[in-house]
Amino acid sequence: MRVVTQIGEQLQYHLSHALLIYRDGNNHRDFATVHDVVHQGHQTLPHLGPGRLLSTDFLRQLAAGLQQPARAVVLPENVLAYNSELLVWWTRPKLHTMFFSEGAEDRARVHGRVCPHPALVWKVKSGALQLRALAESVRPGEDTTLMVAPYWNTEPGAGRVCEGSMPRPRETNLSNMAEWENGFFVSRFTHPSGMGKLTCHSGGFIGLWTELAGQPEFPARYLVPSRQTLRTFVEDD
Repeated sequence: MRVVTQIGEQLQYHLSHALLIYRDGNNHRDFATVHDVVHQGHQTLPHLGPGRLLSTDFLRQLAAGLQQPARAVVLPENVLAYNSELLVWWTRPKLHTMFFSEGAEDRARVHGRVCPHPALVWKVKSGALQLRALAESVRPGEDTTLMVAPYWNTEPGAGRVCEGSMPRPRETNLSNMAEWENGFFVSRFTHPSGMGKLTCHSGGFIGLWTELAGQPEFPARYLVPSRQTLRTFVEDD
């Protein structure tokens, strides 16, 4: 097989090894063997030589050969942690319209109103969203104590968001953080999620947002401390 690279250099590859995977359908135990590919002249098709059990040394050599140069990524200022499965970022206080499911009259008084929101810490891991709040509009450090995000559909204990029909990106990367934020705020707040307090406002969740509708800033005094720092939030599953 002949491969031509993008810069025009021609590299000649030949078939050298084959891997065979053996699977026991009853006990779900697998093993693999490595076979040399034997070439006997141009007129004869190659065939597999005797097998030997796949070893970690062979896998290391294979991984080294397949490894591609890592591409450097310039991280936006608001990104706090990032790898192939995890993205954590923060947003400053903003104004957002709030939408609620149909129900009691007290929800109707807030539905569709523009409300101030606190600084937030967003975490997406393996496609699942978690959310915390910040008491100050300052980039958090690893020891910063995070606050409970004061929203229905968001579990106080770990900040897990019940996404329901929330619009969300199919993939998570540095280019679609705004899609996660918009998806959260255009969805409807429908119900409390999990045990714990969302706010220390005397009127509870609905009382909080009824008071804040049309106001310019979110008062940090209504936030409840969580049991997580930024580091534990990032590291916890």
